[in-house]
Amino acid sequence: MLNNIVAVDKKKATNKKTMQEMNEQYKDCPTRENLYEVNGMKVIIVSHFTGTKDLNEVLYRNAVDIAMSEMLAPEIQSRKF
Repeated sequence: MLNNIVAVDKKKATNKKTMQEMNEQYKDCPTRENLYEVNGMKVIIVSHFTGTKDLNEVLYRNAVDIAMSEMLAPEIQSRKF
């Protein structure tokens, strides 16, 4: 699953790795690059598919984030997901 979602987990929080260590650990995992524009600045996001995410948790979190953004900022409703 995507590593774009940050989940708070005590076990994972104590296991801090450097970027180089993570790159080495996940070098054989598939990746995807997307180009986005944020506040006029072009940004490349690299997603690493490691298979370590709980799909139920990710889908729940995305649904909550979308619902909250729609309730708190009605002008965002026109945005496409």
